[in-house]
Amino acid sequence: MAPREKIALKPAPERGVEDQMTASPMPAEKFWHIMQRAAESRHDPDAHVNALRALLRELTLEEIISFEVAFRRYLNKAYTWDLWGAAYLINAGCSDDGFEYFRRWLVSRGRDIYAAALANPDSLANVDLSSRSFWEFEEIYYVAVAIFKEKGGEGDVRDRSEPEAGMGGHGPTGEPFTEDEEQFSRRYPKLWQRFGTQPLG
Repeated sequence: MAPREKIALKPAPERGVEDQMTASPMPAEKFWHIMQRAAESRHDPDAHVNALRALLRELTLEEIISFEVAFRRYLNKAYTWDLWGAAYLINAGCSDDGFEYFRRWLVSRGRDIYAAALANPDSLANVDLSSRSFWEFEEIYYVAVAIFKEKGGEGDVRDRSEPEAGMGGHGPTGEPFTEDEEQFSRRYPKLWQRFGTQPLG
């Protein structure tokens, strides 16, 4: 498997005092209920985004902020070397931006798939990953930003969240992976069987 993209962690940007204020996250049950309802259209990214827009329009500005804080925290919790290695294997390469979009996709799939992947990234071998578009989901993270502004919110709703992992927040947790076929096959046996010779990238 020939590596396609090199990993380069982004430097942390300068953050003002106002950007360091963190609001409370939405309760897990409510957050995942919203994500699950939106995910009913998960095989059509445009419909998925539109479904999430409609659900967020039902919320108050304070609730949208708490939704965004929860989303960021779930993204940050998934900033692990184990998951990065899985994404790298699936696509024969995964840059820092690619891993960001992968984690957005992972959160968008709902609590069960997200929790299983955090516990064991090899569980992703059981998920429909037949198309690259189904494991990268850049657009999903901008929905709360747009709806917050649409409903009259001031500023960027993301400024109420904790720092983004890799962008002023913590680095990846866990044991780094190496770009080695033998280690990939040991670390992710099911993913290796499925994508080792036929990655999506």
